[in-house]
Amino acid sequence: MYFRFFKGDLTQEPLKSLEANWRELREERDKLLQVIFNDIPFNDGWVGSEESIFGIVVNADNPELETLKTIKGYKIEPYKERFKITADKRYKAGKVLDKMIKAIREILHKHPSFSRYAIKQLGLDCWIFTNEGRAFFSVCGVENSVFLVEIPQKEQGDKGDEFPQIPDYLTEIKESEFLALQGK
Repeated sequence: MYFRFFKGDLTQEPLKSLEANWRELREERDKLLQVIFNDIPFNDGWVGSEESIFGIVVNADNPELETLKTIKGYKIEPYKERFKITADKRYKAGKVLDKMIKAIREILHKHPSFSRYAIKQLGLDCWIFTNEGRAFFSVCGVENSVFLVEIPQKEQGDKGDEFPQIPDYLTEIKESEFLALQGK
């Protein structure tokens, strides 16, 4: 798979406004999540990603853990030296937890990661599907106020999107510079 790499100055427009808007949306998201997490006394985080949730994490030293073990409605599994709590919907407590997890999942889906948000806003979304059945897509991030983008490009036999129009505030760079900017 062939990729092209670009950089831009995050302190300059329109990238500066793009990041500021995303930060406002992230604050909004965090407030919505906090309302739900305030009602989960055993919450030490969640299993998932910025955009999805599969369960609630409880630290092994959380005093609520022993109480949780006695309540029907919670499935408790070891998870990376901690515990993952999921809902057993056969019981009232599990049904309540399931509703909370679904509400959290909905909020996370409505508030994408910076990469997904920026790629969409800038019109740089590009998906490529290879003959081997693999999929590649555009991603971006920030390192020391440098906005970095990696976009896949179709090769012979690949299917997917045409390469997007690159705005003039982004400069194409070599992969070596792309990696160096990330400290690799």
